[in-house]
Amino acid sequence: MALAKQGFTPHQLALTITLGTGFGMIPFIGLTTVLCTFWALRLRLNVAFTIVLGYLMQPFQLALYVPFVDLGQTIFPVTPIQFSIDKLTSMFAADWLHALQQLWVANLVGILAWLLCFVPFGLAVYFSSRKVLHRVLPPQ
Repeated sequence: MALAKQGFTPHQLALTITLGTGFGMIPFIGLTTVLCTFWALRLRLNVAFTIVLGYLMQPFQLALYVPFVDLGQTIFPVTPIQFSIDKLTSMFAADWLHALQQLWVANLVGILAWLLCFVPFGLAVYFSSRKVLHRVLPPQ
């Protein structure tokens, strides 16, 4: 924890926690590290701590993948697909290119649904963690 807070203000640490946990849940496997690194460097945050938080959130990323896609398919006017082994196997057997296209659109609306959820989640995490960090960390 000493390395995580070394030289950083409560604001910066709260932002690090918010971005690491939020980007760790995006329904796009493999994008977490890229997003965490880019935004941590851009905002001059603790890159290592942001990435570690993103990796710690991977179980939530996997658990929330289908709910985010379902939410996106509900919100946006797309043809919904069902995530069952039988359904996906038959989709790929019938026309694998069309199946990939449908999965791409489903993933895209899942990312948009995540973005809609990330705003209130991010605000709640930021303000609550900042309040706790102001109490825990010594003034700089």
